[in-house]
Amino acid sequence: MKKIVITILMFALSLAAGPLYAIDNPGASKHPIDEAYDQAVEKDSSTMGMVKASSDAEKQWDDELNKYYKLLTGKLDKKAQQSIKKAQLAWIKFRDAEFELIAEVYSKMDGTMYRVIAAGLRAEVVKKRALDLKNLYEECFSEK
Repeated sequence: MKKIVITILMFALSLAAGPLYAIDNPGASKHPIDEAYDQAVEKDSSTMGMVKASSDAEKQWDDELNKYYKLLTGKLDKKAQQSIKKAQLAWIKFRDAEFELIAEVYSKMDGTMYRVIAAGLRAEVVKKRALDLKNLYEECFSEK
């Protein structure tokens, strides 16, 4: 029963996260990183499997974030480069504070499902920033 509740909870979280990608990609329901996450959870829906899937997704979103940060800094003028660097440093402080909050809150909760939720929330923090940078890059520099 517990496994079913956790699977339903993770499904609900993935539905909530999916629209972030779909908004800017009509016809696309999920980002490939989200699809890889879903496949990993389908393969191993244990607590450890879902935590690992979220951790892997977080790393992939971080790679995506860094890709678009580099693309942006490569195309921006000096003043805009300084602005994005300042914004990114501020975001890193925000991310670290969010991760600390997530760890603090969910480490005190009883039940293994909270480990899964905490890992998913961490991935969502990074995903949002990655998609923000991707959207900025595409709005400013994509050929249409």
